[in-house]
Amino acid sequence: MAKIAPFRALRYDPKVAGDINQLVTQPYDKIDRKLQQEYYARHAHNIVRIIFNEEAVADKESPYPNAAKTFREWTQKGILKQDDAPAVYVYYQIFQYQGKTFTRKGFIASVELEAQKVRAHEHTLAGPKADRLRLLRALETNDENIFLLFSDPANAAVKVMDEAISGQPPLIECKDDYGETHKVWAIRNPKAVAALQNLVAARELFIADGHHRFETAVNYLNEGLAKGWKPVGDQGFDHRMMALFPMEDKGLVIFPTHRLVKNVENFSGQKLLDSLAKNFDITAFDKADALFSRMDRIGPWEFGLAALGTLKPFYLLKLKDIKVMDKIAPEVSEASRRLDVTVLHRLILEKELGVDKAKLEAFTHVEYVRHREEAVGKLGKGGIQAVFLLNPTDVMGVKAVAELGERMPQKSTDFYPKLLAGLVMMPLTIQK
Repeated sequence: MAKIAPFRALRYDPKVAGDINQLVTQPYDKIDRKLQQEYYARHAHNIVRIIFNEEAVADKESPYPNAAKTFREWTQKGILKQDDAPAVYVYYQIFQYQGKTFTRKGFIASVELEAQKVRAHEHTLAGPKADRLRLLRALETNDENIFLLFSDPANAAVKVMDEAISGQPPLIECKDDYGETHKVWAIRNPKAVAALQNLVAARELFIADGHHRFETAVNYLNEGLAKGWKPVGDQGFDHRMMALFPMEDKGLVIFPTHRLVKNVENFSGQKLLDSLAKNFDITAFDKADALFSRMDRIGPWEFGLAALGTLKPFYLLKLKDIKVMDKIAPEVSEASRRLDVTVLHRLILEKELGVDKAKLEAFTHVEYVRHREEAVGKLGKGGIQAVFLLNPTDVMGVKAVAELGERMPQKSTDFYPKLLAGLVMMPLTIQK
């Protein structure tokens, strides 16, 4: 059973730190060099100085001494202040999607680390895990959340949270870089906390975002145990701060992540199309908007394509027979074989273009872009030879793969909006 507990969050004191809107950021893995510099310029207390300090740019294997020094200084000066009493932190995200307003409702708690109790769905890479482990060693604090899902078709958790925060102003309210609103409340009512604990105890937990951070937490736990550390309480190093959301929530929006291919030797877009015709029905489009409109109405196993050297600028690829995947990927489950992202990676990227797992992990042949307009705009720039557009992965497809203990390719899901960094942190209690 999954065990969650209240914890004493470390968070910005607005009287000392400044405007919270200037202090929070996107998660570290969404921060490129340009955005990092923007965050640095935004405010002297912006959380980027902790989660993605500039020392990481100068030294890819930095042990983060400057981040740790800044973190200690901010706690000593009261810029970051720990709450007096433990709480479960209700976290609501109000955002716009396709012209409608949604509210995604979840809560942040300390979760006991049991790797076998949390289901993952994406492959992880050694580099990011090593990087986050070095930062965790330096801070001895959970600086960002892991985004978890649990099944709650009766909407019981949302009812508990809505009732617990009714009439209370949020502790934290801010907007992110995309104008979406984030609100956080602390709930300490024993009845409400117990209700959430009992609900989660009967559920499996699935990682939505934060696979690298979760595996890093497990590695840190094992490292500490090997050193003889003793776990202490609900904020021990055998716990991890995580944000939990019901997977049936209507506010659970997943964006696709499009693939931009480069560095393929002797690439020809027309030869690629000719070869793809064996397994795909192909429809040409003169304008991107026409392709986008068609993609919004299509079903599974269909992809958009723009490539150098083709007769028309845009194409729709529709798989003729999903059974071809039984031969291409017999080692994985039927649930995995029927995912769009698996079809794209195994049948097109790997089989047709030679972009295998090693090249994906090296980031030498594929770039990833969230917005399709941006993706097609990059064709022919920076060495991009082809752009493959996907539709979003269904959350139940993610669940089916995770339940079987299998992993999807990296960047298979993009949950929106992201959980902001800088709202709450969890210092770890370590008895060395």
